[in-house]
Amino acid sequence: MPFCPKCGKPLPDGALCDCQDTNIFDDNQLPQKKEKKKFVVIGSVAVVAVTAVVLLTSSLGGGYKKPINDLVNSINKGDSAKMFSAVIPKDKIKEMKKELKGSKFDWDDLMDTIDDGLEDSMEDLEYKYGKNVKLSVKFLEKKKVKGDDLEEIEELYEDTFDAEVSKAYKVKVEMTIKGKKEKDTNKSWLYVAKIKGDDWKVTTYKDETNITDMLGSFF
Repeated sequence: MPFCPKCGKPLPDGALCDCQDTNIFDDNQLPQKKEKKKFVVIGSVAVVAVTAVVLLTSSLGGGYKKPINDLVNSINKGDSAKMFSAVIPKDKIKEMKKELKGSKFDWDDLMDTIDDGLEDSMEDLEYKYGKNVKLSVKFLEKKKVKGDDLEEIEELYEDTFDAEVSKAYKVKVEMTIKGKKEKDTNKSWLYVAKIKGDDWKVTTYKDETNITDMLGSFF
């Protein structure tokens, strides 16, 4: 009596085993099906990973929020280099470094001078608000800038930095200064602009917070 070559079941002459009848895929097809499934799983994992990165970037304040966060952090830490990068296009910073290179008052001297100014400002705030004074920001609303406001921002960056603006937002923020003795909170608007070939920057256009005024004398 013959036996099934796959499961060993005894079979009548000329009969096919049930396990052979229900197997509609041949041996060559099965690996291809598994390979296809493997790629589907890999694709799904990639989508999840990309989504996670986007959500993480958003939660950390990326995009138009980043230069505002950087500007606030630069004041808290007395970091003038971070302040400049939050406001000034990188090509302009490179140009300024090049112009000051080799002079008696070079780029490092400029950064040290502004760092000292930031330190003095924090000491003044500590006198009013107490030790461990800190500036923080909360984002409330944003609006796309259009019309005359956008044209003025474009002209500002073209004339001052020789840079092109691709878009701009008007951002409502809640600024808080808090120390051990006192706390003040103020809501105001800031403008941010996306520079072509560069990142988002905080503009000095209609700056109600006055936190970018200290940069005006350098341009």
